[in-house]
This record gives sequence, structure tokens and C-alpha cells, in this order.
Amino acid sequence: MTFVTPWGLIGLIAVPLIIILYIMKQKREKVIVSSHVLWQKVLRDMQAATPWQKLRKNLLMFLQLLCAVLIVLALAGMALESGTHTSQPVIIAIDSSLSMSSTDVKPTRLDAAKKDAQKYAAELPPGTPVTVVSLRREPDVLLYESDSDNEIRTSIQSIEQTKTYTDIRRAEELLLSLKNRHPDALIVLFSDMPIRVGNEEIQFSNYKKQNDNIAVVRFTHAFSKDGITAMSILRNQGDNDSEVSVSLYGDDSFLDSQLVTVPENGTRTVWWSNVPSSVKTLHCVIDTEDILTEDNHAYDTVFEGKPVKVLLVTHGNYFLEKIFSIIEGIEFTRTLPDELIEYKDHDLYILDGVVPDKLPEDGNVVIFNPVPNDYFAVGGWMDTPVIEPSGHVIFKHLENPGFSVGRTRIIEKPDWAEPVIEYNGNPVIFEGLINNTRLLVFGFNIYETDLPIRTEFPVIISNILSEYSPASGTRISGITAGEPIRFMLQPGTIKANVITPDGRNIEIAPPVPPQPFIQTEEPGIYKVLQDNSLHINESVFVVNLPDEWQAESIESAAGGAGGEEGIIIPFRKNVRLFNLPIICAALLILIVEWWYYANRRYA
Repeated sequence: MTFVTPWGLIGLIAVPLIIILYIMKQKREKVIVSSHVLWQKVLRDMQAATPWQKLRKNLLMFLQLLCAVLIVLALAGMALESGTHTSQPVIIAIDSSLSMSSTDVKPTRLDAAKKDAQKYAAELPPGTPVTVVSLRREPDVLLYESDSDNEIRTSIQSIEQTKTYTDIRRAEELLLSLKNRHPDALIVLFSDMPIRVGNEEIQFSNYKKQNDNIAVVRFTHAFSKDGITAMSILRNQGDNDSEVSVSLYGDDSFLDSQLVTVPENGTRTVWWSNVPSSVKTLHCVIDTEDILTEDNHAYDTVFEGKPVKVLLVTHGNYFLEKIFSIIEGIEFTRTLPDELIEYKDHDLYILDGVVPDKLPEDGNVVIFNPVPNDYFAVGGWMDTPVIEPSGHVIFKHLENPGFSVGRTRIIEKPDWAEPVIEYNGNPVIFEGLINNTRLLVFGFNIYETDLPIRTEFPVIISNILSEYSPASGTRISGITAGEPIRFMLQPGTIKANVITPDGRNIEIAPPVPPQPFIQTEEPGIYKVLQDNSLHINESVFVVNLPDEWQAESIESAAGGAGGEEGIIIPFRKNVRLFNLPIICAALLILIVEWWYYANRRYA
């Protein structure tokens, strides 16, 4: 037995009111009469109406009480849970994204959703094929078309809380694919946000009760003459202005605190000045608790301003020498090939028209106009190759990185290399890794191109410095929870480990280069330890939570997977309502009451 609209039970207050009306003393005006004989009936009524006496049997009162109770049960939607009467396939989709850890539904939205999903699955008729899907950054099918109660219950229970946002487009595509396999399948979504799947109908069980949440959605810093200035942006997802306390920590030491008001459905920028330049990590935290505490934290790393040592080895390339000499933040040295005895003590080696017999071991290498060598086969020339735009990192911030090349070397791509730009199967630009030293090779002479006179040239050189200086391999920023990281270890590294915020020590190398690091589900400060057999280099990077509200807004604005409008209907429990029989019974009682009142005889 259940009630579809339990608020209707408030009407039960009518029961004591009816009883009070029957036991209240009737107030009458005193009148002197000659005899009580004609007033015996009145006297009995007065005695019966004396307050707080035991109620005398009164059929009208009982009929009115029964009618009131029936009307209240009809308003409350009294029903009987009867289970599902269809054996059509069912797709149970449970959202496990960051927002589902909110505590406005106890203990959390996800825990409540899993409990309801298990109850729903248990009420399905035997033999119903059930598919269980976990919706997160990368949606996953945990169970496919199983009719085993134990497997269904176990798969639902195995869904763990994630700290990423739900990729709505991927979720739509996955659910639509499952639906297309069984067009009669029923999709039941347990989430705090509806998802449309083409033009399909979805039953939606909503777990969002309130939006009273403040989050740190952006945290960064900049250097100034007085030290470091940090900036935090707070977002209020609620419908009321909120006053919160926010604090700043540097290397786990308290630095400052502010009391700020964040406007409803808006943002507030908080500035932190005079932060000591000696700190390596920053931590911003909202001290005021709300329904989602995980997004009250944000982290940032402060990289040392150590200049990059660049060595240019060339017979006289004016363009390369000029561009590197005007870049700030580097220590630039130029030398002739014949003057150089040993390649060492630099972070980045720019080699123009020369390839040494032994590559440097302490820095990465960029080669222009390569000559025959032991590392890759260099042949003759290919005239006027067509340079197509590439999405490689050296062309970052360039919308159309096109330039003209008069001729380029014919190079047989080695096994260790990947092409950046190629023409007719010949790599014009390629990169690779040899003994943990990164190589970027341009197969042409820069004098035989129009690149030096194009605006793209300084941007490309700047990108090369940012990407190929050894420190850049572990100067990682902008990572959100669950996002994989590709480490470029420093030359000479033979072993590397990552220390996670919860203290786990994870070995990432060997092998070298390491596989992408995917264990970034926990926000916080990570340490990278690189061992080159002589000493251990330590660096840090941070992982922050995504701005889920912004991500979901962008995804929703982009439309559904199929570009169509789906149908979202409230989650329906499998119940049988008794409203009609109850209302009919109440009407019958009212008729009986009227008949009895109209035909009763007074003694």
C-alpha cells in the first residue's frame, strides 16, 4: 500500500474537527417557561452537548467521519504497488557524475538513486531483460540484457561516485544505440538532470531538490612586483544571494581569508594579493558548507621562473638566431658546429644543417635541414611540397598554419617517429623519441620557405619552446578529474613515479616513454618523481574538478545526439489507484447520511 500524493493526508485534520463540533457545548439563551414537559427533548440535547462528556452513539457523526476519511484517501492517491505487467526490455541508466554526490537527498543523490533503481528492478516480472548503464564522463554499460536478479542488483550496487561531469552527447549516443537494438525497450533514467535521446520517451526519476551550492570554478595566479596575485571565481547556483567564507593556502599554510557575497545564479571574483613568491602550490577553499562540498576546493601550481637554456648550432642562420635572441625568459647561446666539443648543459638544442653522432642526454633536440645521419635515412630533395594545416601542438593558437616550402628532404620515416606534416607519404615535419630524448625534425632549410616573413613564425617558435623544453613535460596545467595525462619525462630518466593526493605511489616508468596516466580521478596536488640514477627530480601538478554547471549548459545548448526533441516524463511507480472506488463510496455515504437525516424520528 502506498500514496501517490501523500500531501493529501493533511486533510485528516478534518476528523478531529468533526468530533470537536459534536462535543462542543451548545450555547443557548435562558428562557423561563411554565412547564418542562414540552422541553424534555431539548433538555436531553443539552445534556448530550455538555463538553468533554463521553460521546453518545450518533450515526450521523460516524457517517461524516467515514466520508471525510475516504475523501482524504482519494486526495492522497491511495494505491497498491502491483509490479510491472510487461516483460519489455528495460534500460536502467544511473547518473554517477559529480553533482550526484550532493546531500540534499540523504545520504547522497547517487545512493538514493541506486536504492530506487534496485527496488524498481526487483519489481519487474521474472525474465525481463535488464541493461544497466552508468552515466559519467565516459558512459559505460555495466550489464547487458540480463534477467538475473543477483547480477542486476550487483551491477547497480557497483556504480561508484565519480568526480567528473556527464558527457551528455556520449550518453545520448549510447542510450540511443541500445534503444535502436530493441525499439520496444523502456529507458528509465535515475539522475538530477533530464537527458533527451532522439525523440524517444524516457521515464525520469529526479533527485535534485535544491540548488543551494557555491563552487570554485576557476583559480589561477600571475606574478607581480610584489609577489604573486591569485584570482578565484566563485559561482552561486542557487536562487538567493549567499555569503561565504573563502580561504587561501600556500604549500598547506594558511595565507588569507575573506568574507564575500556571491549573487544568485551569478559569479564573484575574489583577488588575493601579496602572496609570497616562494610558494609552489596554492589551495583555495570555501569554508562555508553546502550540499556539495567537493567543489569547494581548487588548486594551482606556481612554476619557477627558471630560464630555459637554448643552444643554436648553425653555420649562420640569421632568422633562427634573430627569433631566439628576442625571446624573453631564455638563456640563448649560438655556436658553429666546428666550435662545439660536447652537447651538454642546455635544455633545448636547435640544430640547423647538422646532426651529431651522439644526441644530447640532458635536453631535447629540434633539427632543421637534416643531413645524412645514423638516426634516420636522408635522401635527395622533393620540390614544392604542399603544406596542409595540422593540429599538432607546435601550431597551437594558429587558425590556418599554412606556409610555402620550396623543397624538402626525402626522408624515410623511422619506426620511432610520427609525422606532423607529410606530403605524398614523405614526412615534411616529424617527431619522435630516442632514449627519452625528444626530437622534432623539419626536413627543409628555413631559407627556402616563406615562414620567417609570416606572422606564424614567432608563434611556432614559442610553441616549440613551450613544448620541447624538458621542464614542459611535467609542467602540466588545466587538468580536470578523470582526464588522462601524457608525460614527457626529462632526458636520462630511467624511473618515474606519481604520488597521488591520497598518498598512493604509482610507478609510471619504465617503460619509457610512459603510457598515458589515467588515475586522475581525485582532485588535489600530485607529485612526479623522476630518477635518472644520479638524482631525483621532483615536480608537481594539480587536478581540479570540472565546472559541471558550465559543461552541462554547453552540452544542453548543443542539442541532443540526434538533433531531435525527446519526451521526458516523470518516473512512474507500478501502482493501482483506488481513487474511483473511494470517491464512489464517499458519495454513497453522503446519500445515506442525507436520507437518514431527512427521515429520522424524534422521540
